[in-house]
Amino acid sequence: MTSQHFSMPSSTGFCLVLSAPSGTGKTTISDSLLASDASIVRSISMTTRPRRTHEEEGKDYYFATPDRFKALIEEGEFLEWAEVHDYLYGTPRSPIDCIIHKGQIALMVVDVQGGHSVKSISPETVLVFLIPPSMDSLSNRLRQRRTEPEEMIQIRLKNAKVEMQHLPHYTYGVVNEDGKPQEAVDAIRAIISAERCRTSRWEAQ
Repeated sequence: MTSQHFSMPSSTGFCLVLSAPSGTGKTTISDSLLASDASIVRSISMTTRPRRTHEEEGKDYYFATPDRFKALIEEGEFLEWAEVHDYLYGTPRSPIDCIIHKGQIALMVVDVQGGHSVKSISPETVLVFLIPPSMDSLSNRLRQRRTEPEEMIQIRLKNAKVEMQHLPHYTYGVVNEDGKPQEAVDAIRAIISAERCRTSRWEAQ
């Protein structure tokens, strides 16, 4: 009788979506995650926007013509896509699948609509919502940027309240406390470690 052996899936890959209201710190947190663990790989979006001088194909974006982008939509190639300021942006599925098959974590930073789209197409996706400690804190962070007029700040705060309503649909919520971004990074890394141990990711050998 042959016995069945199991191995700890330390290199099991999956897709992790990070969403957050503007000003919550998702760029800082995602950059720290990428710098802290070589197995975490940033997903690269495709766009119809013209390539800027400093941008590299396959590093900053995948660049495509509108016709090519629309053809890929018809083929079901995108995990999520949207039109922003007359240009199309989306996350192609093939590169994400490649990252996952290598046993790595595909990190996607998208809005809540994008997160829901990815989850509907790929149910194994882990959704993490980055939360400000309070709306007052978020308001202060947006003002400390000193990059936008008060009218835009009010719009962002209004949008944040709407986005926060999607929190129950996310797998995890992580609070990014003021001045303590490393705590949020550590919490997300703990989530990644726990997800690697999820029994549905184990394979009998």
